[in-house]
Amino acid sequence: MEIALHLGAHLTDENKLMRNLVRNRDLLAAEGIAVPGPGLYQQQLLVLAREMRDQPTSEETQETLLDGLLESDNVRRTVFSLENLLAPPNWVIEGGRFYPRAGERIAEFCRLFPAAKVQVYLAVRSPATFLPALIKRQRGGGRDAALTDIDPASMRWSEVIAQIKDSVPEVPITIWTDEDTALLWPEVLRAVSGHQPTTTLVGWFAWYWDMMTPKTHEAMRRYFARNPITDDLHRRKVLSAMLEKFARPESLEVDATLPGWNDAYVEVLTEIYEQDLDLIASFPGVTLLEP
Repeated sequence: MEIALHLGAHLTDENKLMRNLVRNRDLLAAEGIAVPGPGLYQQQLLVLAREMRDQPTSEETQETLLDGLLESDNVRRTVFSLENLLAPPNWVIEGGRFYPRAGERIAEFCRLFPAAKVQVYLAVRSPATFLPALIKRQRGGGRDAALTDIDPASMRWSEVIAQIKDSVPEVPITIWTDEDTALLWPEVLRAVSGHQPTTTLVGWFAWYWDMMTPKTHEAMRRYFARNPITDDLHRRKVLSAMLEKFARPESLEVDATLPGWNDAYVEVLTEIYEQDLDLIASFPGVTLLEP
C-alpha cells in the first residue's frame, strides 16, 4: 500500500487539489487509487497521530484505520490531505521558523501506517508573499506580533524539508512552488494521485476560474477538450500562452508588502528563496517539480 500524504502548505492550493481528486474518485478507483473525503479522516488522523506517538502500532493498526476509510479492498494507493498536520493555521511560524515541528509530526503520522510506503507532497511559497498573506489572514487573532517580530531573510523552507528527512529518511518528498502551480497543475495532480499519464482528470481547469473571466475560462475549457495534449511540455506551453493572453491582470498581483518593506527588500527575499529552492532540489530523496 502506498500512502500519498499531501501537506499543503497553508495558503497555497486552498483545498483545490483534494476537491479535484475527490471529483475524480471513480475514475481513480479504476486504477486502484482511493481518495477518501477529507471530512472522513482529517481530525481523526490528527488526533490519533498525537495519541499514538508513544504507543505500539502494527500492520493491524494500519488495516483497522484503512478499513474504516476505504470502500474497496482493491486499493494500491490512498491519498490523504492533512494541511494541519505540520501545524494549526495560526502556528505556521514559531521561533522565527516555518513549521518547526514538521519532522516529528510526520514521523507520528507514519507510525500509524507502519506497513505502508508513505510519500510526502508539499507546495512551498516565497516568504515575500507568504508572510504578508499569513498576517492578513491572522489579523485580529493575537498573532500579529509573533509574525512581525521575525527576520524574513532568515526563514528557509529547506529547514522544513531537512527536518522531515532527518525524522523519516526513507520517505520520498515531492515539492513544487506556489508560483509555478499555474503551469504545473495537471502534473501536480498526477504526482499526488499517482494516476497514469494517459488519464485525464475531469475538471482540472477549474483551478484557473479565479484568474479569468467566465468567457475566457470557457474558451480555455473548449480548447483543451478539442485539442489533444501530446506531453507535459506541450501543455505547459499552451497554459503559458493562455495565461499571458487571458489572465486578468489583478489575478496575477500578489501582495508582497509589510511595514518597512520596499521593492529592493522583496527582491532580496525572492533571491534568497530561489537559492533555497536550489538547495532543496539537491537533497537526496527530494523531487522538485519545475516548469
